[in-house]
Amino acid sequence: MFWKEIPVQVEFTEEKIKKTAQLDEKFQIAVDSIAMKDGSYGSDDYLDSWEWVNMDPVNEELNDEFIQKYVSKYIFPKDFIKKLSSSIDDGTRKGTPGSIDDWIVNK
Repeated sequence: MFWKEIPVQVEFTEEKIKKTAQLDEKFQIAVDSIAMKDGSYGSDDYLDSWEWVNMDPVNEELNDEFIQKYVSKYIFPKDFIKKLSSSIDDGTRKGTPGSIDDWIVNK
């Protein structure tokens, strides 16, 4: 699940099994900080900006070890909020899911 470009949760589905995992809580803190910066905090825009995005399928057994390993690929950079704020200020922010994956996903 993303709020605009910021990931906060991943969901895995295998036949009738669905598992979700929360990313580091710092991502949620970033959501709230950036929502205040862009003026959407507490508005319909804030609520409407949450979305699930289908990612590439994985061909692994959905056990806790795999899920933890997958979630650990999402690294919260030291200057994450500052970098996003700067992209708002200079007009380069895309605000779409996946648009900042190169900042946060250790592949």
